[in-house]
Amino acid sequence: MATHREASELLSDTDHVLGLLDDLMRLADGSPAVTIEVEADNFSVSVTRRGAARPDASLATTERPAVTGDAQPTRQPTQRVHATTVGIFSPSKEWHAGDAVSRGDLLGGIKSLGQVAKIVAPADGEVREVLVAGGAPVEYGQPLLVITLR
Repeated sequence: MATHREASELLSDTDHVLGLLDDLMRLADGSPAVTIEVEADNFSVSVTRRGAARPDASLATTERPAVTGDAQPTRQPTQRVHATTVGIFSPSKEWHAGDAVSRGDLLGGIKSLGQVAKIVAPADGEVREVLVAGGAPVEYGQPLLVITLR
């Protein structure tokens, strides 16, 4: 397993997303918080710590605990679907948790100034949570649905 320093030498210094993740890992490692979520520009990331906080630990020496039979199942990766404009959200159908979606499926639209901006599924998966009801006003970047990725 490569250390944090070895891994960072393999990655581009100009990739702001990887830099954000690195900063988030450092913040989570020194924080008493269990989960930290960050959302920006149609990108969201969640870091969840298992076990007690270790403010003196460094990323280079962090090792994953051994998996035991009574360990909790891992959380499936998710992706939020965000509003691409300001307006009124109209789902293409009544979405429920567990509904299957495929990349490119029409999830709904946002009506603004007589125009409708289509909202499509960014990936294959299933609806985990509906965050905005049909007919509700939405702001640019507001999360509309959460999809569990396949």
